[in-house]
Formats: sequence, structure tokens, C-alpha cells
Amino acid sequence: MKKVIFIFGCFFFISCSTTVKREQDQNDQKIEGLLAIHRQYAFMDLYERALEMEREQYKIPYDSLFDISSTELYHDVCLMVDFYSEDHPSYIDENYNRIRDKWLKKEYGPYMPLDDKNLKAHMTFRRAFDFYESEDLAQYIDSLRTLFREKQRNNTLRSLECYESTMKYWEQMKTER
Repeated sequence: MKKVIFIFGCFFFISCSTTVKREQDQNDQKIEGLLAIHRQYAFMDLYERALEMEREQYKIPYDSLFDISSTELYHDVCLMVDFYSEDHPSYIDENYNRIRDKWLKKEYGPYMPLDDKNLKAHMTFRRAFDFYESEDLAQYIDSLRTLFREKQRNNTLRSLECYESTMKYWEQMKTER
């Protein structure tokens, strides 16, 4: 009888461990989704700020078109709910600003002259893409991963709920089209 109870106890323990592991894997997957959005925002933010530098340097007037991609990610896709919210002690993220500014200072001039002297060539997209793929940004995202997982363990990662509802909304919009 003791062996039977022991065997059932082992199965119960394994079952509970598997459920906890599965739940943690699902939470980790959601956190990775949030981190991917942070990476996208960082890419677009650097790209837009580099374009601003180009416009100022070459005295190019602002267009009437305004790309709201990063604004949408920041506000509508939960980035400000946790990490960038005013109640978070690092609302002004100096680490992010430091690496972004480091990449803004890098020289990214065109390698070849243009035939038309009236055109101003730039490599802004290349700079932003290199930043997106950089070890600097990877390390920054790793630091957010640590922060998000700790907040999730403490049940204080509010952006997960926001993220889930946003993803459901986007899926619904896809099916309605």
C-alpha cells in the first residue's frame, strides 16, 4: 500500500511541476513578445531621431507626412504600462538613452557620391538597422528581460495583461478583414 501511495504521490508531484513549468513557459513567451516590441520601438526611435539630425544638418524642411509607427508601439502596445510608466523608478531610462545617443553619434555618411549635387544622400536606415542588430541593444533588451521576469514573479508586470488584450484585438482585426 505504501508503494502505491508513493507512486501516486510521485505522479501528482510530476503533474504539478509540469503545470507550473508550462505556465512559466507561457509567461516567458509573453515577456518575449513585450521585449520584441521594445526592440522595435528602439529601432524606430533611433531611426526617427537620426532623420531629425539629417533634416537639421541639411536644413531640410519637415514633411507634411508623419510616421507614427513608434508612437503607436509606445502608447498602444503597452510599453509605457510598466517599464516606462511614471510610477517606475527609471521612467527616464538613462541606459536606453545612453546607447541610443551613442549610435546617433556614429558617422554614417554615404560611401559613394551622388551624380546629382542637389540631392543629399544619407544612411539613416542603415544606422537604425545596425542599431537594431547591435550587441548594445541586445544587452539592453537582456536587462529588460531580467526586470520583466522579476516583475512577473512578483505579479507586478501590468503590461502582460495589456499585451494580451492588444494581441487579441489585432487577431480580431485580422479575421475581420
